[in-house]
Amino acid sequence: MSEEAPSYVGPHEGREFDLMIAGQKHLSMFVFEGSEKYTDYPDPRFDEFVANGRFVKAEKIEKYKLSNGRELSTRYVLYADAQEAWRIPAMLMVQSLYLTLLPGRRPDLERVIGELLGYDRADVEQFITWLRQP
Repeated sequence: MSEEAPSYVGPHEGREFDLMIAGQKHLSMFVFEGSEKYTDYPDPRFDEFVANGRFVKAEKIEKYKLSNGRELSTRYVLYADAQEAWRIPAMLMVQSLYLTLLPGRRPDLERVIGELLGYDRADVEQFITWLRQP
């Protein structure tokens, strides 16, 4: 797989807040592996909108073991429009399911993730094609 991602991979990257305010996106998810910390993201304005009730927020840490016994963790920070809060538990369920499966990407789950995050279906299909590249 090419190291440089094509333009349709992550077209919301860095624009999540603006897209949510415009009503073009209903869920934003930020993922941090291990002890990775975030500084610029999520945008602090997300929490302002949580405080005024327009957005809801959830954080979850998933801990898991690799086949070699090494323990890792992934931290998820999710924001959704208050009226679309159902997207958060749906996304967390898909992420948890991923951890129970064999290593590698799953096109079926990638489609669900893309739908929950509000990506264009054509972009999701291009992304899946890109993932399959050697």
